[in-house]
Amino acid sequence: MILPGVASVTFRDRTPQEVVKLALEAGLSGIEWGGDIHVPSSELKQAAKIGNLTRVSGLQVSAYGSYYVVGKSKEEGIRFIDVLTTAKMLGAPMIRIWAGKKSSRDANRIYRRKILDETSAIADEAGRHGVLLAFEFHDDTLNDTYESCCELLTDLAHPQVKTYWQPRHGAGPESNGAGIEMILSWIVGVHVFHWWPKVEVRLPLQDGADHWKEYLDKLSSISEAVPCNLEFVKENSPEQFLKDAGTLLELKRGDLEQLRGEG
Repeated sequence: MILPGVASVTFRDRTPQEVVKLALEAGLSGIEWGGDIHVPSSELKQAAKIGNLTRVSGLQVSAYGSYYVVGKSKEEGIRFIDVLTTAKMLGAPMIRIWAGKKSSRDANRIYRRKILDETSAIADEAGRHGVLLAFEFHDDTLNDTYESCCELLTDLAHPQVKTYWQPRHGAGPESNGAGIEMILSWIVGVHVFHWWPKVEVRLPLQDGADHWKEYLDKLSSISEAVPCNLEFVKENSPEQFLKDAGTLLELKRGDLEQLRGEG
């Protein structure tokens, strides 16, 4: 089941009130609040205020998009308990975390063990508070390919640790569609964008409607609600965001023919 929303990092230069207003105008259902600008870790009053603002506006807090990097943040003096407490004050059911800062190809067994051990420890803590952890699916982490995602989550075998998904840059719908099927049972969040074929080339989501129709068809088979959050848009434009949100909602309804007619 698809829960259309937005990641607040899409509009780092705007206030939480403006982000909420844009989400409502777009007809979306939830917001993933980022931990870098809008809801910094340990700013508990801010977290509670934004969580309440979101809910009274009729939106869901779908996740806390933290920048806690397993294997790195702790060494920099960042305590996971502070991240977790912030997420709790925000009312977020899930925290996005990062699986280290090395690619799966470059990580040796010692480094992998370090990431696995710390993840298990923080997942135990999160689980005691009923909060899920989800790895960002991203380059230069241990969760950077479909194969590495399967290996990482299989080795962890922790019920409180899942994964986000986003299209691999430069890969088409056949490759990404097959990848979704590989990791489908672990996917609990999605970042929605159409950057094609390179990350530097941001295009309207409508241009990738055929790709996303296939992706959402596969993701819709997940019985739980899966936040599908628009993340970064062409030229960081609110107008483009509203158009992309319209595309996402049409795709959710399965109206691909109407989208083609508008193109």
